[in-house]
Amino acid sequence: MPLTDEDMLSREADGSINDDYCKWCYADGKFAYDSKEKLLDFLMEHVPNTEDIPDDERRAAYDGYLSQLKRWKEA
Repeated sequence: MPLTDEDMLSREADGSINDDYCKWCYADGKFAYDSKEKLLDFLMEHVPNTEDIPDDERRAAYDGYLSQLKRWKEA
């Protein structure tokens, strides 16, 4: 997700902006998902599959995107 809008950015526990993550993945100094697998499960359940892509392909694509993010490179 492009983090170009300040309203999308996460916040540290002290209220300062953390521009590494969106507000849905990191808030108040804590990550919303403690594993990439849990985030993948969430995406599979909540992101519409308008192109009717097989689940294993969708999951692999999401995993590929997530694996490029700082959070999951460090995990």
